[in-house]
Amino acid sequence: MAHLSRRKFITGALVAMKVVDLQRRVSADEAPVITSARSTNSIRSPCVPKVAGRFINIYKPQADAYTLPTVTTKPIDGSVTYKEGTTYQDWRTNDHTFIKDGSHRWHCFGITKPWISGDNGHSGEGLCFHAMAPEGTFSQAATFQSWRDLPKIQVAGCGWAPASVRIGQEYSLIGSHLGRASSTDLKNWTDKGRLNAKGGNRDPYIMVWNDTYYLVRCDGNGINLVTSKDFINWSDPRVIYKPEQKSYQTESPVLVAYEGLFYLFWTLWDTADPTTGGYCPRTYVHCSESPDDFHGKPVLAEFTVHAPEIIQDDSGQWYMSSTDHPHRGISVAPLVWEKALQTTPLTV
Repeated sequence: MAHLSRRKFITGALVAMKVVDLQRRVSADEAPVITSARSTNSIRSPCVPKVAGRFINIYKPQADAYTLPTVTTKPIDGSVTYKEGTTYQDWRTNDHTFIKDGSHRWHCFGITKPWISGDNGHSGEGLCFHAMAPEGTFSQAATFQSWRDLPKIQVAGCGWAPASVRIGQEYSLIGSHLGRASSTDLKNWTDKGRLNAKGGNRDPYIMVWNDTYYLVRCDGNGINLVTSKDFINWSDPRVIYKPEQKSYQTESPVLVAYEGLFYLFWTLWDTADPTTGGYCPRTYVHCSESPDDFHGKPVLAEFTVHAPEIIQDDSGQWYMSSTDHPHRGISVAPLVWEKALQTTPLTV
């Protein structure tokens, strides 16, 4: 999400793709996912992530005052004006992140902005929502609209697609400018400057594996990776994936290690289609034996979700989140990993 706006925005919608073995699309009140095994990818029988239940709307933003300077959306997005100091009933969410506090209570942070019907752009973003779960495990907190609003955050650019990480007793949010906001309680935040990492900056995500931080970001229409042992000194960037179709732009990458393999999730933004503004509920998954190379890896699964996060509970249960689809705010559903079936590979 490039900034000044979250990303250079071209209104676009998805070009229809004919793929094999897709489950039927379901309506918004059902589990909004079409997932199928695509290929074993010739990688030691990888597991296929699959949504195993309905999406539950855990967080719906409440009415709040808009505290950023007055802004008007582009004419193509409806010329909607959001006025500083005005209270808006409806707020939209986008890229988000989950993290536990010291008492094992879950929190969610992410992009938010007021929303008026007809606005499909990014003007008005810059604030970071903060939702806190009820006490208990993630599984226990995955209940209908049980996560409550806390004051929004506006520091170090953390309102732009934040990633979260805990280092010792300190929590950090890293925004798309790689600005770092730190806190010891997830409520009071301090600007810690910018990460000294080269490469694309949009939609960061941090995986911690083997005592190393893996930071992935969108870079042009691809995804790059830098690594660090101390969160201070970073490797040179390496492009780990780029779609074959030129109009396909990557968004919201997530890198997950599971049973010795690595899974790259990313959301599609198709610049060739002129009917939506990028809120595309279409996410692909690839698998690789290495976290730094997904080139040529076929699609392992496809989900009808936008900007998902992959969460593992203390009990070992996995979840997938989705923003603004099928419900306004943040929704989650259980995720399971199943052994892949042999099917025709699909590349994107």
